Amino acid sequence: MKKMNKILAMMIALGMAVSLMASCGEDNKQTSSQEGADTSATEQLTEDTLGEILNDASEIGEGTAGSSLKKAALAARIASYAAAIGFTDDQVEDLKSEMQAKFDAFDKEKQANIDNAFMEAFGLLDKAIVDGDYDSVKGQFEDAGAAEGLDVVLKAPGLKESYNVFKSAYLTMGNSDD
Repeated sequence: MKKMNKILAMMIALGMAVSLMASCGEDNKQTSSQEGADTSATEQLTEDTLGEILNDASEIGEGTAGSSLKKAALAARIASYAAAIGFTDDQVEDLKSEMQAKFDAFDKEKQANIDNAFMEAFGLLDKAIVDGDYDSVKGQFEDAGAAEGLDVVLKAPGLKESYNVFKSAYLTMGNSDD
C-alpha cells in the first residue's frame, strides 16, 4: 500500500511538473513520445531537484519584480517535490544534512534570498497543506501559473507529512539564526 501511495504521489508530481512547464509560456515543440516526456519529467524530479529548488530560491531577491509570483511558484515546486519523494519522519536528519551541505555552497546574499523565499513559500504551503485552506491562497498560485498543477499535488497521499518533514529539516538547519 505504501509503495502504491508513493507511485501515485510520483504520478501526481509528474502532472504538476508538466503543468508548471506548460504554464511558463514556453513553446514546447517536442515531438517525442509520451514515454520520453514522462522520462524527462521523472529525471527532473529525481536528479538534483533539491539543489535546483535552492538555486531557484537563491535568485529571488526581496522586493524584485515578480518576486511574489516566483515565491508562489517555488512553493508549488516544494509541494510537488515533497509529494514525489514522500519524506517520512525518520528522514529528517538525512534531509537536513543534505540541505545544509547545499545551502552552505551559496554566498551570504544568496543564503538570505533562500531564507526569505522559503519562509514565504512555507507560509503559503502552511495555509494550503497544513491548515487545509487552499482557497485563501489559491489566487497567488493562479497568478504564478501553478494552481492547476498544485490542485492535483494537494491530493497526494502523505503530502502533509512529507511537507512537514521537508519544512522541519529546513527550519532546523540553524541558518536563520546567523
